[in-house]
Amino acid sequence: MTSDNERITQLLATTRDTLTTELASISDPIAREAAARQILAALPDVSQDVTAIRSNAVTTLKKGRTLAQVGQLLGGLSTARVDQIIRAGKKK
Repeated sequence: MTSDNERITQLLATTRDTLTTELASISDPIAREAAARQILAALPDVSQDVTAIRSNAVTTLKKGRTLAQVGQLLGGLSTARVDQIIRAGKKK
């Protein structure tokens, strides 16, 4: 794992732990449910943003390379999967 990947992995774990700890600490079940709902409502937007960033990275790698070459750079992804990742960032 690169240091960037390690940093992101740690950030994700810390964020997850913080959110779940904070949610669990809300004593009022109605307020706890509302807070959980708020987090769940934000997740699709986060997923869409991360998908776009990933697609952009793969699109950048694609310049001057075949889909197969990009797939190899990304650890053996199939050409179909590389194409799918690129196209996912263009959906909006």
